[in-house]
Amino acid sequence: MNGVWQLARQALVTDSRRAGSHAVRFGLMAVLYIAVAAAHFHQTRTASGLTLFHAQLLITAFYLTINAIFGFSQAITEEKEDGTLGLLRLADISPLSILLGKTSGRLIDAGLLVGIQIPFTIVAMTLGGVSWSQIVAAYWTLAIYLWLLATLGIAASVTFSTGSAAARGATILVALYVLPPYLAMTSSLRSPALISLYQRISLPMRLTAVTESSFNESPWCPAMAFGTLGGFVCLCWSWWVFDRRTLTADASGHAGWRWESRVQSRRAWSCPIVWREFQFLTGGRRWLVIRTLGYVLLLVSMVFIQDSIGHVFAWAALISGLFAAIDGTWSASRLFRDEVREQTWSSLLQTPHSVARLAFDKATGWLLGMLPSVVMPYLYIVMTIAVHENTRFDMAIELLIGSLTVGVANFAYLHLLVLMSLYHGWKATPLTLTIYFALAWVYVFSVFTSRMNLTTRCAFFLFTALVLAAVMMVLQLLIIRRLTKLGETA
Repeated sequence: MNGVWQLARQALVTDSRRAGSHAVRFGLMAVLYIAVAAAHFHQTRTASGLTLFHAQLLITAFYLTINAIFGFSQAITEEKEDGTLGLLRLADISPLSILLGKTSGRLIDAGLLVGIQIPFTIVAMTLGGVSWSQIVAAYWTLAIYLWLLATLGIAASVTFSTGSAAARGATILVALYVLPPYLAMTSSLRSPALISLYQRISLPMRLTAVTESSFNESPWCPAMAFGTLGGFVCLCWSWWVFDRRTLTADASGHAGWRWESRVQSRRAWSCPIVWREFQFLTGGRRWLVIRTLGYVLLLVSMVFIQDSIGHVFAWAALISGLFAAIDGTWSASRLFRDEVREQTWSSLLQTPHSVARLAFDKATGWLLGMLPSVVMPYLYIVMTIAVHENTRFDMAIELLIGSLTVGVANFAYLHLLVLMSLYHGWKATPLTLTIYFALAWVYVFSVFTSRMNLTTRCAFFLFTALVLAAVMMVLQLLIIRRLTKLGETA
């Protein structure tokens, strides 16, 4: 176990010196405060404290999930990409020590996200409806959920050779664990056996069961056992394949992919920066085809799950939008961050192009690779409007304008993410998501609680899109200013 404490201590010291880590925790606290404010407006409801407690559990579980996808899944891959794993092994640090050391620091950091909600739990108890048995069961569930997510992210980080592949793998694994029970409950199949199985092993569903007013059970349950054992299985898998998956890949993480080596030998386009980002940030034509086929397979799977063609396209639009947001978030956060981390940005500035032109070319290459994630969700939305049996003309107009506004908001979020990533690294992802969801909650709450007719709502959506377009222009100027400063100090 040599080196476990040194690696964990290094991670904790580094984390404590990063403003982004503290900003994420502050952001979670702000979102929980918004949940308290929402509970204040519903004080007339019975057991309002239980409603607040349920909301804060779901919010914290969401943050833990984001940490697993964008944090734990990078614990080993960032060492692979920096070429430092060999040095750790030369220092006589065993694979298990590396895994435990790299995991411990991030576990403590994520555990602080759970600890932040303790004061809000006291507020929920004051509002009424929350018992001690529910609190103990809920916190135990969050602890086991964090353990499962952490080890799952570490397993993805060891198994996959690059950070982007590890993030995608962690996303798929988390989705396979979290989404099926909710799809089963809303589909035409409504399989009692499937729902019963996931109720027994799903920790997110356990959080919902804990916040039912009739709950009075032991904290231990089959879901807790599944999470505990599943975490140990993921950790053992990571330990078993560590040397096989980490010592055989080269620094770029592309060992063994003969197809990719052939791609690299091809001539670049007339815009080499665009070609570079398209090939190496988004995966090139190979991942363009994979993304397209993935969205098509998602639509096909909805055909077997949902009971009407309208619901098929509606659920396909919703889930594809979720996966597109995660995929776009990961790649956009690395658009300039990798250049800064690998110290190649100053070299790019030696080319006869301005900072604005370089930023535009890199963004264009990213957009070309992400075209399926941009186009397919909107295609499914249009098909939903066309085939859904309950769609009226006014609803179709509002859905189209609202969807376009959401798309503009998502691009504004990605602009903010790119800017934050230049300051806070991977911590920019949960921080930017906090800002985005907090502003979205305030916006929706302020719009849909008022008595607006269709024309007013559509006008409000269009005005919002124009404001967001102006915000994106400001963010672009800030990104260029930050990139210019980084180039001068490199």
